[in-house]
Amino acid sequence: MAFFWDDDPLAGLPEIAPHPGRSGSQSSAALSSPPPSPIMQQNAVEAVGNVLSEYQPIHASDDTAKVLRAFVDHLSGQGLSTLQSEICDFARNPHQLRQLRNFLVDAILKPMAAAGGRQPLVTPSPNQLAAFEIELPMTPIEGSSRTGQKPLKEECLCRDGNRCVISGYIDTTVFRSMSSGERKGNKRTNTQCVHILPFALSKLEEKNATQAKNKATTWWALYHYFPALENKIGPDTINQPRNAITLASALHEEFGQFTFGFQATDEEHKYRMEILDEDSYHTRMLPGFAVVAQKDAAVQRPDPDMLDVHMRIGRILQVSGIGFAIFQSFARGDNHGVDTLAPDGSTDVERILGDKMLMHI
Repeated sequence: MAFFWDDDPLAGLPEIAPHPGRSGSQSSAALSSPPPSPIMQQNAVEAVGNVLSEYQPIHASDDTAKVLRAFVDHLSGQGLSTLQSEICDFARNPHQLRQLRNFLVDAILKPMAAAGGRQPLVTPSPNQLAAFEIELPMTPIEGSSRTGQKPLKEECLCRDGNRCVISGYIDTTVFRSMSSGERKGNKRTNTQCVHILPFALSKLEEKNATQAKNKATTWWALYHYFPALENKIGPDTINQPRNAITLASALHEEFGQFTFGFQATDEEHKYRMEILDEDSYHTRMLPGFAVVAQKDAAVQRPDPDMLDVHMRIGRILQVSGIGFAIFQSFARGDNHGVDTLAPDGSTDVERILGDKMLMHI
């Protein structure tokens, strides 16, 4: 992917204007209240279902109900209750519901799908309290450094038994250092240390207030709708073993593109491989289950909550259609670069930039 700003995909994005929304007291209650009773939960499900069924599209391509329904169907726990409360609060205002849809797409789906150096603009939340809470982490937090990635790979390789946790194939470098007797009966593959929540989410650009605010907004959204992440991970702790797993190199990109995920089972540390994109060659080759071992007790296992968030976001990307739209937009952008601009000025540069910045989704 050739961006016009390869080293800083947030460069040049405009500042996000504030958006009106709920009162701060309502949001605080949603975040601090205990889990709803089964009856309350059922009432919320019915109420949200009615709101989304009765939603009148603002324009022909308005997919607000579809996107919100995808989030409702695949969030869980307090994050789900929070979103249900917001949808009900905004029920009488289709423009606020649309804004909520935009916020979820821009603050969560786009960054997670595009985090490999392609970070889009974030739409402001219709929640007024968010504006204050987003500002808090911006000043003191610094992003993780890539200099820590080599030691992280070494730690994860030791923990994961020097092999891909899915295929069981031994890391090529380790394999070649083994004796012929040790190699017998084993297979090798090139492996990579794969971040569960993308490394790109660690980069906070202190020199650009807009970019810093966008990144802080994404973290606020992740904590808001996936509260299990709070106090476990942030932009300064991306490079930790709990957020990393050893995979065959061929599976790294697939995992990053959310073509599969790890679904927890009743057996601790055993995961069912959930296929999220059946069109992928590599997902067809995955085993039914994978056990995440801990050969080095000093190195923590991949965190189940982080794997769960990755899987749920993957589901939402697939079901909502946003994942397909994002990768289509990237594909259109890949077909155009500086060398493809028409000399006569007829190239639709605005459209090209829009595709590269995911502005049409």
